[in-house]
Amino acid sequence: MQTLATPGQVDEFLRANPECALLKIGTCYKTAEIFSHIEAHLGGRVDLPLGLIHVVESRPASDHVATLTGIRHESPQIVFFRSGRAVFDRDNWDITSEAMAEALSQLFAVSPA
Repeated sequence: MQTLATPGQVDEFLRANPECALLKIGTCYKTAEIFSHIEAHLGGRVDLPLGLIHVVESRPASDHVATLTGIRHESPQIVFFRSGRAVFDRDNWDITSEAMAEALSQLFAVSPA
């Protein structure tokens, strides 16, 4: 997981990782539960780097993601990128273990060895 605090860091992360996930978190009580879903599904995925934006401290980085993707800012929010384009997003209570599993299996299925 890499913390992204500036628009430039977001751009660099996305350039280096065309397949990735960005997680925007705030200070609300939902964050801990949602983070557990993220960690359960992305914690072991070396093929899908995770960028983390703390919205309160790094609002320009968060706003930059909204501008780049056209996805209205929410917090918490997860956005998956494939080939450098946003292909999936969920926010608030829509970030569930089931939604994560479905998106990952459809968008980023790991081929058998």
